[in-house]
Amino acid sequence: MSAGEELNGKVQRDLLDLAYRNNWANILVNLAAGTSMVAMFWLRGDLRAETVIWLLVVTLICSIRLWGGYLYHLTRENSTELSSGLLRKWRFRYQIGVIVTGLLWSMVGAIEIPAVQGESQFLTMIIIAGMAGGATGILAPVFLVGRFYLCALLLPPAVILSVMGDANYILSALALVFLLVMLVTHRNNHAVLFRSFVLKHQNQGLVEDLRQKNRITENWNATLEARVEQRTEELRNLVEHDALTGILNRDGIVAWFEHKKRSDALLDYAVLFIDLDRFKQINDGLSHAIGDEVLRAVSMRLRECVDDRHALGRWGGDEFLIVLAAPHEELHPLVETTVELAQRAVNQPINIVGHTLHVGFSTGVAFSSGRNPSISELIHWADLAAAEVKRSGRGSVHNYDKMLLTEQERRLSVTQALRRALSADEFYIEYQPVIDATRGDIIAYEALLRWNSAVLGTVPPDEFIPIAEESALIVDIGEWCMRCACQTLHDHTEIPVTTKIAINVSIRQIVMPNFPDMVSRILTETGLASNRLVLEVTESIFEKRQTSQISAVLDHLHAMEVGIHIDDFGTGYSSLSRLHEIHVDAVKIDKSFVLSMDENARVVIEAAILIAHRFGLKVIAEGIETPQQRAELRAMGVDAYQGYFFARPGQLPCRDIHWQTDPDLPA
Repeated sequence: MSAGEELNGKVQRDLLDLAYRNNWANILVNLAAGTSMVAMFWLRGDLRAETVIWLLVVTLICSIRLWGGYLYHLTRENSTELSSGLLRKWRFRYQIGVIVTGLLWSMVGAIEIPAVQGESQFLTMIIIAGMAGGATGILAPVFLVGRFYLCALLLPPAVILSVMGDANYILSALALVFLLVMLVTHRNNHAVLFRSFVLKHQNQGLVEDLRQKNRITENWNATLEARVEQRTEELRNLVEHDALTGILNRDGIVAWFEHKKRSDALLDYAVLFIDLDRFKQINDGLSHAIGDEVLRAVSMRLRECVDDRHALGRWGGDEFLIVLAAPHEELHPLVETTVELAQRAVNQPINIVGHTLHVGFSTGVAFSSGRNPSISELIHWADLAAAEVKRSGRGSVHNYDKMLLTEQERRLSVTQALRRALSADEFYIEYQPVIDATRGDIIAYEALLRWNSAVLGTVPPDEFIPIAEESALIVDIGEWCMRCACQTLHDHTEIPVTTKIAINVSIRQIVMPNFPDMVSRILTETGLASNRLVLEVTESIFEKRQTSQISAVLDHLHAMEVGIHIDDFGTGYSSLSRLHEIHVDAVKIDKSFVLSMDENARVVIEAAILIAHRFGLKVIAEGIETPQQRAELRAMGVDAYQGYFFARPGQLPCRDIHWQTDPDLPA
């Protein structure tokens, strides 16, 4: 079912509910009008047996309609939603009741108008016209049937008054004019109702506004003061509600929180910061229009997870907030239940314009317990916790603690200091040798970037390199590092020309436009032969979304005779079977396996060596710190070593290699 069909179904159910709520009023008017007309005829001596029989039939039909309304009431008490089949069934019953009643009044109008004269005729028309006037409001929920009812009441008398022997053209014309006015009024009333119900379901946040408008429509004689108050409420709702989803916006969340704190100072609060996962892919891949529909669907589902005691809002983009208010001892269980309900609701497939979409989210939670933070502080803390979930893998929940704020402040300081580190000449490079496992020669040096900040002091690479990659500073820093390392190796003429320089590059550098051209330019400027350069990349190059682009870049570099090694092998995206997808020359076993060297680590290392050799790749083991590790790795068949056992990172050339100090180890 499309979104439009679903909305129309909800509106039709609301109209039918209102019609049955008005049912008793329509029936009461029919009985009162019928009884009054019979009494009037009796007092004036114009009563006939046929009229009495007609009143009895009207009473019977009204009783049946009352019973039907009661049955519908019982049905709605037991079912909050009506299926399309039940909707058609109860709408048909209601319409038949109105049509039959209208036909009965049409019959009495056609029979009695010619049979009476003067004042009786005039009073009969007044009764019928009064019923028609009331029907414009009571029957507003049913458009076609309501119009039939009005025509059945007024059209037959109007025609008969103009064609009977003693014609009354004035009264006939008045009846026709009144009928036209009633049809227009009924149409307007129905249109107002229909639009009200549509807006109700499109934007729940404006329900109170719509009620105000309905009251203004129904109470057209309201005072100017009431109208000004209604307009003020309307503007407040517009200011505090999100235009796209209808839930609270930033201003609305703040206003709700402040009002809640004033009304009940004993409550504690929790803020759930909900950040949709990979929502940008929907916008980029399908369009922002479909993305907007997803946001509407998510907001409707989240609305079902909180009641009026709590608040739901859209913070911006694909970020939502749930603010929970409860006594201290109830708050934590309430958060757990709400998160579980929200995940279950949002994780259900979303069907939009033929697309079936699955949406998940990451949640950060901040509590006010024991403190008195502002809503902005709570939201900031929850945002930090959600960002931590994003960094650690998405889809889970993380509670805020003070360390997150400290870490965020540290990340900000590092980011700001990084932006001036290059121009301030704060970077330098240390080199760690790679040793051939068979000959014992140094076959390469790995260039390791170091940073001594004038503001922060020494910042470890594990801290500043991920931040540089996130902020795109890694592109300029990486180019500087490559140029400096290549120049240094070329300038040290005492280093054999067969010795290579290995430089780490991130996937962000590789996918940069003209990356091979930049490498070629550096080699030309520094005078280093291309076959002496090795680029070390992580297993993120196997990520499927960018495989073709990365493969083309690495093929270009391979054609230039630049070596490609996979660093930290075994910890990232790839399986061993994917080594054939992109051209590489060697893999470096991650030091975590070497340092562990338990049964599972040995299995991974042996499998990596076996399959890499089958693909014709060299295997380098890094992180070697003991002679035992070296011996085991040599027995497994690695081609080269690297680690503190041989040399710590330092300046070129490294002259303190001591791997042969243990004579018991095989050369």
